[in-house]
Amino acid sequence: MQNSTHYLAFSDFESIPKIDLKEDEYYLFQYSSDCNFDQGILEYYLQFLPQKFREEVLKYRRWDDRYNCLFGKLMVCMGSHILGNQSFEFEKIVKDNYGKPYMLGSNFNFNISHSSNTVVCVFSKQQIGVDIEEINDIDYSLFENVFSAEEFAEINRDGLDKFYEFWTRKESVIKAIGKGMSIPLTEVEINTGYTTYGDDTWYTKSFKIDNKYCSITTKCDQIRAQETHVLF
Repeated sequence: MQNSTHYLAFSDFESIPKIDLKEDEYYLFQYSSDCNFDQGILEYYLQFLPQKFREEVLKYRRWDDRYNCLFGKLMVCMGSHILGNQSFEFEKIVKDNYGKPYMLGSNFNFNISHSSNTVVCVFSKQQIGVDIEEINDIDYSLFENVFSAEEFAEINRDGLDKFYEFWTRKESVIKAIGKGMSIPLTEVEINTGYTTYGDDTWYTKSFKIDNKYCSITTKCDQIRAQETHVLF
């Protein structure tokens, strides 16, 4: 797997050349705030959203949830502009019957996840899902019922990091499928190098971002990553 990482300021994204996303690639945007709330920053970036999407941001009471919702939407805007073949319009973002957002008339899929002060947004021409979770010192035995005996034996052997790897792998598969929590975590089975749900096989890249575990899932077993750190 080949990876390339870049940095991009939100103020500059409209000036960079468009990228032709290949079938075996995904594009990851990530942003981590400094954990300090600034009302001026919130108000400045809200102006880039239509009223409907501003209201979605402001319905959250916690400032970090507002930040995550806001910057996630702006990363969709950035990715759509950079990867798309047409001008981006927020009104083209709609939700299917399961509540999964997608872009009308687009030839790529996207998915968003956030945890604590970090937001990630991925794009691919394939089905794709992403999940990120902050690593906290929890009693993971409380979640034993969502893992198979083999999976939980690995978690017990390797500890907290393995728990978060397996958890985010399962969640990212469910998000890639796009049917919400109607799919029980227990039915997503983790194997060495791949994950299955029913007769379908999925492939996941798992890695750490600061003190968080992130997993990205697609149907391609040799997918390449392009990664961009967004600067707001």
